[in-house]
Amino acid sequence: MAASARSRREIFWERLWASTIVLYSFGAAILVWKTLHKYGVNPYLFFVIDVTTSWPYGLATARIVVNFFRKDWKAVKKWSWLAAITFVTPQVYILASARHVPKDVYLIIGAVIAILAAFAIGGVVQQIRAGKEKN
Repeated sequence: MAASARSRREIFWERLWASTIVLYSFGAAILVWKTLHKYGVNPYLFFVIDVTTSWPYGLATARIVVNFFRKDWKAVKKWSWLAAITFVTPQVYILASARHVPKDVYLIIGAVIAILAAFAIGGVVQQIRAGKEKN
C-alpha cells in the first residue's frame, strides 16, 4: 500500500509504536550484556541487530493491525512475514553466538522468546479488538 494512502494519524501511531520498540532494544542490550556476554554473545552486535530489526518490526506489527481492519489479507500476510523474521533475528544471533552455555540458559532464552512472541501476538490481537469496538 502506498504511503499516501495512509492517513497522518496511522503514520503517527506506526512511528510511535516502532519508536517504543526501538527503545525496548536498549533494555534488551543491557540485559544481554549483563547476562550473556560471558558466554560469547557480543552485546554491541546484539544491540545493532536488535535496533536494526526493531524499527521494521514495529512498523510491520502496526501495519498488520491497520490492514486487518481494511480486510487487506494479502498485506496482513506480507507484514506478518516481516514481523516474524525481524522478531526472531536478534534471538537467532544469541543462539548462534553463545558458547558453552548451560542448558538452563537455553531454556530461559527459549522461554523469553515464547513469552515475547505471546506478548507481541497478544498486543496485535488487543489492538484489533480495540479497533473493532470503536467501529
